[in-house]
Amino acid sequence: MTFWWMWNPARTVPSRRFRSEESLAKSAPEDQVVRSTDFPCPAQRRRATAVREDFLRVTGDPVQVALVEQQLWTLLVALRRFQPLRDALATAVPKAGRAALVAEPSRELAEFDRRFDRFAAALRVLVMDPTPEQLRHTAALD
Repeated sequence: MTFWWMWNPARTVPSRRFRSEESLAKSAPEDQVVRSTDFPCPAQRRRATAVREDFLRVTGDPVQVALVEQQLWTLLVALRRFQPLRDALATAVPKAGRAALVAEPSRELAEFDRRFDRFAAALRVLVMDPTPEQLRHTAALD
């Protein structure tokens, strides 16, 4: 498995010296870095890795690329945050009366997955067709 990380684009990387970028990522607080190891589920790790790799190939207007990076950061943090909910829903035993308790988190998770997939698709299109219009479209996704 390839170890990767993404630093919060709103924060500055510490200026003190580290042996490697990997050691910096491993020592950084959770709110500043998203690591590949934050995703124990292989399917979610693949999703996060694919979107991150597509982002690394994005070029163009630095302001628009920064907006895309900020969206990617937000989605990766949310993907990490939703992991316990995903695990809980996957292991929930169906019982009478529990449907209402599961319905709202399931809808919230499904909505997040749609947003994530829409962003991932727009990023793939941007990588295949790196036009300024496509970059602006991807940066403007909500």
